[in-house]
Amino acid sequence: MTEKAKPSIVRVVQSDYLAVLGILVPVVSLIMYVCVAYFGYFPGFRGRDPIQGTEGAPLFFYLFIIGLVFGIPLAIWRIRSIQQMFSKSVEVVGQITNISFHKDRGRVEYSYTYQGQNYSGGNAIMKTRKTQQLRSGNQVVLLVNPDEPKHALIRDLYV
Repeated sequence: MTEKAKPSIVRVVQSDYLAVLGILVPVVSLIMYVCVAYFGYFPGFRGRDPIQGTEGAPLFFYLFIIGLVFGIPLAIWRIRSIQQMFSKSVEVVGQITNISFHKDRGRVEYSYTYQGQNYSGGNAIMKTRKTQQLRSGNQVVLLVNPDEPKHALIRDLYV
C-alpha cells in the first residue's frame, strides 16, 4: 500500500495566497509598529513618502492586533483545510486551462473528470518558482474531495 503524500506547512504558506496573507498581515504590521514607535521612522517604498514621527504607531499596533485576531486563524484554517484535502481526497489527473499572475499573486484554473462528470476549478496562488513552472495545457495531479468533487487542489504545489 502506498502512503499518501502530506502537505508541507512551509509549501502551503509559500504557495497559498490566503495562508501567506494571514501570516504576513500581523508580521508586517508589527514590523511597521516597531519601526514607527521606537525609531520614529519607516522608509518609503515605491515612491511613497516615509512615515516620520510616532503618530502612526497606534494605527500599526491596531493593524497588528487585527492581524492576530483574523489573520492567524485564517492561516491556520487554510493550512488545516489543505491537510484535510490531502487526507481524504482522491488523486485525479487534470489539465491547467489558465494561469495568470499579477505582481506576486496569481490564479491557476484547471479542468478534470471525476466519476464521469466534468469539473473545473481554480486556486489563488502566490508567485513562486514552483507556480511559475505551471503552463496552460500542462497535466497535473489534482486532489479531489470525493464528498464535494467541485473542490480540488493541485497536489504538487503543497508537497
